Amino acid sequence: MLKIKFIFFFFFISIVCFAQPSGKPSFQKRQSNLQLGYGIGNIWKTFLKDAIDGSIPGITYKVTAVGPVALIYEYGISDRISIGAVVSYSIVQGKYSGFGETFVDELRIFTSLARANYHFGKSPKFDPYVGGGIGYVRSKYVNDQSASRNDVPGEFGYSAQLGCKYAFTKAIGAFGEIGYLNGSFVLLGVNFKW
Repeated sequence: MLKIKFIFFFFFISIVCFAQPSGKPSFQKRQSNLQLGYGIGNIWKTFLKDAIDGSIPGITYKVTAVGPVALIYEYGISDRISIGAVVSYSIVQGKYSGFGETFVDELRIFTSLARANYHFGKSPKFDPYVGGGIGYVRSKYVNDQSASRNDVPGEFGYSAQLGCKYAFTKAIGAFGEIGYLNGSFVLLGVNFKW
């Protein structure tokens, strides 16, 4: 249900963007944007929660997640196209205790992608965009009671995103994206442009 609400939200924002009176669009050529975002929800947290049945008497398994936290830079090479990069990091941790044993599971994911967006709005306040990216993803799983460490070598990564920025002032605004990044499908945050 939450996914449907976000899809409806971005659809609504896109309609509003096209309905705005013409003027200087929010996104322009040679414009730089720096975004700091945080992922809402994390599928890896759900995965760890499902790995151990915490409903069994005598067992507790508490799972926490931080992130992904993302830093995004983009530069307008035309009035419609931007290029840039995203760096993100997330950590998911599960703490088990039961039957005289304790251990900690930990999953860390680092992502660095080059990306491009197509900006399709004409509003002075709203900047809707769609895009994708390619780059590098590194994952590491550790269980503190196991001698083995599952350090997955860096792999080819990719992304796709549908997003919108809203300008509160000429330099500061907010943004939201739907797409996959380090376990989250929704990224929200603040945008700075110059």
